[in-house]
Amino acid sequence: MRLFTVLAAVLLLASCNKDIIEPESVDVDYNVTYYTKPPHNEEQQGYLILKSNGETDFIELAPISNTPYTLIISVTDKKGHEAINHIKTKENSPIISMEDLTPGLPETNKTYKVVTTKYFQSRNFFVSESYRAAQSPSGIYNISVQPLITVKMKAGQDVSSVEEEYKGTLTLKQENYDDTYLFSCKYKTSYEVLMLALHVFGKLEVAWAEPVMSGTLPASNNR
Repeated sequence: MRLFTVLAAVLLLASCNKDIIEPESVDVDYNVTYYTKPPHNEEQQGYLILKSNGETDFIELAPISNTPYTLIISVTDKKGHEAINHIKTKENSPIISMEDLTPGLPETNKTYKVVTTKYFQSRNFFVSESYRAAQSPSGIYNISVQPLITVKMKAGQDVSSVEEEYKGTLTLKQENYDDTYLFSCKYKTSYEVLMLALHVFGKLEVAWAEPVMSGTLPASNNR
């Protein structure tokens, strides 16, 4: 069995064995759950790359482990806007600061950089923790994950196999000029996207699969 298949299985198993971090509170009306720390904060997170020599490398990503947390929030509809606005304006809001990273776009299609005393997530918006790579200088947490995964199929393999297996979770967004495929993901947290990318990478007909990220990525990510 290939290295990356084993590694993906190990990471997924490890995530199941961790103690469950219970929510501190829930805003039922806005589907927002608050935690004193991210529920997967202590678990190994990251993604696999296929290097030019055919070997694989696991890039470990470390999230901010202590408050305040920096979250990258993506809002794509009215419900998401209402949810983040509720958190910002509620009494004793955990939000310290909130920066609009997409000025000029409508309120229903925004990305925010949020500094907060509590981690929170919602079914109404996507939230990425801020990460640093193991190769990055300590304290530089500027990598964020997007709800997108790029997939490269092996020669002679059809992308429809990925579409079928992950139907309802991944949606083909576009075919790129380099014969890679960009999928949008329905998951709502960076942790879930990273774990899913590992799972897709492990498929026999897939050459490689990586989450789409922003920030300073390791030099070893170059193919």
